[in-house]
Parts: sequence; C-alpha cells; structure tokens
Amino acid sequence: MDINTIVLVVILIVIVYALTEHWKEKNTIAESDRQKNIAEKEEISKEDIATYGQVQERKNQLLSLINDNLSDHPKESDQLKEIVDDWAELKIEAFQNRRSWVRATPSETTEN
Repeated sequence: MDINTIVLVVILIVIVYALTEHWKEKNTIAESDRQKNIAEKEEISKEDIATYGQVQERKNQLLSLINDNLSDHPKESDQLKEIVDDWAELKIEAFQNRRSWVRATPSETTEN
C-alpha cells in the first residue's frame, strides 16, 4: 500500500465516523421531539374538554345556584354571573379550537 491509499482510507474512515455521529445526533433530537409530542398528546387527552351542551348545562346550574343563594346581594350576584358567563365562553371556545385543530390538515396548520 502506498501513502495515497493509506491517506484515502483514513479520510474515508473519518468521513464515515463523522456521518455516523451526525446521524446519532439527529436520531437523539428526533427521539427527544417524539417524546415531547407523546407527552403533549397525553396532556391534551387528560384535559377536561366539555361539549357545548355540557357547558350550557353547567352554566345554567351555576346561574340557578347564584340566583337561589345570592338574591340578597345583587352586586355580588351580578359579578358572579359575569364570571360564569366568561367561563362558559372560554370553555366553548376551547372546545371549538380543539375540534378545529384536530380537523386541520397539515397545510392549514403551517399557514396559520
């Protein structure tokens, strides 16, 4: 073997080593991203997402409870009713956003 062949073999070994290290790094990053996605999906699946009907039913129950127990305090009663209305709107919005997110195609999610 002459010197040129030895240099070529060493260069090839270095290139192969560099590529395998790069692939290992990419694989580690991909695995980390995959674990984050799995954790995020599990967290989302544990969320308490109520349908429109469930939110309206709970809202009516709370408003009825406020009317029954706080009729002597109209100012506080009105504040609580406003809070319940805001809560109901947020729950409904969360439900609608989640549904639209689930149905969105990949191209729609990248455009927004």
